[in-house]
Amino acid sequence: MCGPAWRASRRSSRRACMTVPWRGPQCEEMAMHVDRNPDLELSRRLRLDRVPPAGATLDIEASATERDALAKRFGILALPSLSANVTLCAEGESQWRVEGRLKALVVQACGITLDPVEQAIDEAFVLRFTTQPEELDRDSGELIVGSEAAEPLSDDALDLGEIVADQLALAIDPFPRKPGVALADILPPPAPSGATGGPFAALAALKQGRKDQA
Repeated sequence: MCGPAWRASRRSSRRACMTVPWRGPQCEEMAMHVDRNPDLELSRRLRLDRVPPAGATLDIEASATERDALAKRFGILALPSLSANVTLCAEGESQWRVEGRLKALVVQACGITLDPVEQAIDEAFVLRFTTQPEELDRDSGELIVGSEAAEPLSDDALDLGEIVADQLALAIDPFPRKPGVALADILPPPAPSGATGGPFAALAALKQGRKDQA
């Protein structure tokens, strides 16, 4: 169960190589080389030609440094935890499927009080990629467009770390609010019905009084 050119090379082609645990869906745990792009906050880059036919699953646990960098990137107060389990497998000759689940704890400022607000994220995602510039439906032969179309790949690799980072960005609440807080709680109370106030109202009353005396 397991496909933007992905942004593994959007800033730099410099990469650091590491060995991380991985496993094929039907294989015992092994070791595989995974590249890291130092210009990305969270990078786990897999070359497609090294993915076994049965696919590969990667467990990602963001380090404190990576979490701090992501928090800065997304403009949030903190990212205490971020982990993901991501599976990559081929679907045909030019199709790739990425399926995963990410878990994170996000801390943002309340949009009303600015107090810290925690958000627990547990999101599953499925993405498809293609090495063909245009994707055709297998049954009808028609060109697939819109949201159903697979993302095009211009590289021979997928950065699963950057995919997780983008999925995290989509899951973050764009309007964080402290529980029980409403906008009305910080607004001044409305003026009583029929009452007038403010400096301009006082000035108007003064002018009217002068007219009455004249």
